[in-house]
Amino acid sequence: MYCINYVIKQGDSLYSISRQYHVSIDSIINANPLINVYNLQVDEVICIPVSVPQNNYMNYTTYLVEEGDTLGSVLAKYEINLADMMKFNDLTDIRLEPGTTLQVPIVGVGESGVTL
Repeated sequence: MYCINYVIKQGDSLYSISRQYHVSIDSIINANPLINVYNLQVDEVICIPVSVPQNNYMNYTTYLVEEGDTLGSVLAKYEINLADMMKFNDLTDIRLEPGTTLQVPIVGVGESGVTL
């Protein structure tokens, strides 16, 4: 399991974090055995588990980060997983700076008809 650190902000919930990073609530709970995930505290750091990149994307495009973009919003827009985005862009942090160019894998349909 690959893990990124996430700092809890005011108003965060397990559900909102799980939707933002496309990770199940159970996965977050299992990745944080020493944290009371039912009573998250602002500025507390938790592990967001992500899968190992599958390297099964057919093409790539570039995306220019705009003001207000988050890694979660870019992931949702392109329907890709966090591990792949972080790997292909050598990201070590989930914060994006406006003006940054990202290499974004494009989801396609494989030979078997399965969406990748």
